[in-house]
Amino acid sequence: MQRFPGEMGVVTPFRAQAKLIEELVTRDDALAPVLATRNFICETAHKFQGDERDLIVFSPVVSRGIPVGAAAFLRSQGNIFNVGITRARGALVVGDAAACASSDAEYLSAFARYVTDHARPGPRPVSTTAPDSGNRDYPPVARPERVSDWEKVLYTALVDAGLRTVPQYNVDQYDLDLALIRPNGRRLDIEVDGERYHRDWDGELIRRDQLRNLRLIETGWDVLRLWVYEIRDSLPACVARVAAWAAAADALP
Repeated sequence: MQRFPGEMGVVTPFRAQAKLIEELVTRDDALAPVLATRNFICETAHKFQGDERDLIVFSPVVSRGIPVGAAAFLRSQGNIFNVGITRARGALVVGDAAACASSDAEYLSAFARYVTDHARPGPRPVSTTAPDSGNRDYPPVARPERVSDWEKVLYTALVDAGLRTVPQYNVDQYDLDLALIRPNGRRLDIEVDGERYHRDWDGELIRRDQLRNLRLIETGWDVLRLWVYEIRDSLPACVARVAAWAAAADALP
């Protein structure tokens, strides 16, 4: 942790878990000051909406002997999981992989299988759907002057991974950079942001974009914001983040 320079956070479906982690961190005289320099936050997914960290630990609290009520609540919280995994800018850690894989929360077990499959050595596809044999070029849109070259780069990379998005998709008063809509109706807004226009002076997402995120989440969308430098420097990782969301979304009813 001393060598990791990025911001860190924990997301969990349960408020009690968030409070316990906060208390344990506060009591640890060695850990607390280090996490303070990493802009550490531990919250439920509801509280974490609109915020991001470089490293996110998603704590689902699945274990042997989990109370029946907690297990039922967890099974119904697929949207919270999708919010949680899209809060990570660079790296995501999800609880106990074995416990997730054996969980009766289908979205968790499907995600664990996805991670296991992609951790095996040798060639492996990123896509969660069959490859699209159609045109991979960015399609015509009503206002092309608003589209950045990096949006086009990401669009093409996602098509190559079997994930076809809809550019400039209109929702309320917003035009989404790239909309990914799954067969079961789950929806992801993928925004490609430049730091000059979307980061505040303190490094956080500007207030306007935070409010936009919340409005879209209220209307049933998950939101994934990718910085231009991430697409430029780590395009495969960006595609993998979208694919991970799709794998989790596809496991939901």
